[in-house]
Amino acid sequence: MSDVMHPMQVIGVGIDLIEVPRIARMLDEHGARFLDRVFTPAEQTYANASPVQRAQRLAARFAAKEAALKALCMGLRQGIVWTDIECTHRVDGSPMLFVRGRAAEIAQGMGINAWLVSLTHIQDMAAATVTAGRKDLKKVDSQ
Repeated sequence: MSDVMHPMQVIGVGIDLIEVPRIARMLDEHGARFLDRVFTPAEQTYANASPVQRAQRLAARFAAKEAALKALCMGLRQGIVWTDIECTHRVDGSPMLFVRGRAAEIAQGMGINAWLVSLTHIQDMAAATVTAGRKDLKKVDSQ
């Protein structure tokens, strides 16, 4: 059974909507400095694989980071940095979220051990929802 199919207790939910031209403008104005500050190498590689959709893909991942912060009930504070939250994808193309560093410490303290993420984007808009939860590891291990 896939990770996403296991039941979990919801601890936090976040949603974010962003204008793709805002991300495109940040790329134009700040280039690699912006990319490296906000996106992990894996996120950048994925976005760069489709030059036509690069800004859309980055905007969707930016929205996922914002939504994850909302699911944690905080913004960029308490030592969290943008690259502590990484939105990649599974082999089947579905998105998945990883947290590391200070974000992982905070999530662990809240009992969060599972993340669900959904992304969408069109020409000028990108959105993401993130659900943070706790899987019952006893039930997961017994299945």
